[in-house]
Amino acid sequence: MPAVIGLLLQAIGWSLVPLGWKLVRGLGFTAVAYVGVQAFMDEAKDFVFERLGSLPTEWLQILGLLQIDVYINILFSAYIARAVLWGMNASGGKTGFRWGK
Repeated sequence: MPAVIGLLLQAIGWSLVPLGWKLVRGLGFTAVAYVGVQAFMDEAKDFVFERLGSLPTEWLQILGLLQIDVYINILFSAYIARAVLWGMNASGGKTGFRWGK
């Protein structure tokens, strides 16, 4: 009898792990990852603009003419968009969390 109970508990354990991953994905793990990426990018953007604000006035005027601030905003927006696309499949639905490509 204890062997049957042990086998039953082991089978339940084997089925709970895949079920747990499906539940986490279904609850929006990709959305959580996006929020985390966006929070990181906001911190990075704040850091960059804080460092730019400490430059001498003449440099800031030249960078303003070159519209470096617009370039930096476009760059960070592109990184956030790419992070969102990493979590989507071809039809636009969300997929599991993937690293890299």
